[in-house]
Amino acid sequence: MNRWVSCIAVLVVCCASTSTFAEDRSRVPPPSGVKVISGDVAYSDPNAPTSNSQVDALNALEDWGAKLQTIVASSGEGKVPDLDQHTVSYLSVLYLFCSAKRGPCPFILETVLDSDIAVARADKEAKCPLTKRFFKSYVSQSLDERGKFLFSLSQGLEMAKFNTNERPRFVACTETVSAIIADKEVLSQRFGEKGSAVESVAEFRALLSEIKDQKLDIFVATGVRAQ
Repeated sequence: MNRWVSCIAVLVVCCASTSTFAEDRSRVPPPSGVKVISGDVAYSDPNAPTSNSQVDALNALEDWGAKLQTIVASSGEGKVPDLDQHTVSYLSVLYLFCSAKRGPCPFILETVLDSDIAVARADKEAKCPLTKRFFKSYVSQSLDERGKFLFSLSQGLEMAKFNTNERPRFVACTETVSAIIADKEVLSQRFGEKGSAVESVAEFRALLSEIKDQKLDIFVATGVRAQ
């Protein structure tokens, strides 16, 4: 519990600090050893016979997303496969990668939250373990800080606005899940063939396909790992 409170505190501070990111960018150099790359980066040897950890994570997320798509298109209640820590780490970097390319990517956060809502409804308990693991991984890798060196001025302002106005409801996920599962009208709008969750998960899966087809190394592209 104390670790999660600390994670929330860090994210709240980051939300406040991103509003001044433009000034920070002009004064603070990129973290030591980080190579900031704006373009797409392919795997050094995408056809190597040995297993690639990023491919493993992508495969796990594709399977997870396919099962979640089935759940949200119907009742919105059920369980998806557990994700190991490496895949959760990949997922958090994926969010930064998407944000650097497109600006805010709420569909990723919505997809993660939808999986928790589905499980919470099945277990009849308001909880959000995956969302909490996602943000812990995000904070542990200092991805908000890295984003300052990837975003353009307009992107940074857009992200700061999103982080201040929208992201807190994902960070406070237990309260958000509790409120959603208690509201039948919200549930009817979120789940089912025409629900908002169907669009979010479909966009998430499309992003995975794009990355897999182009063999993009999102860790190098975001500077999390040197090329």
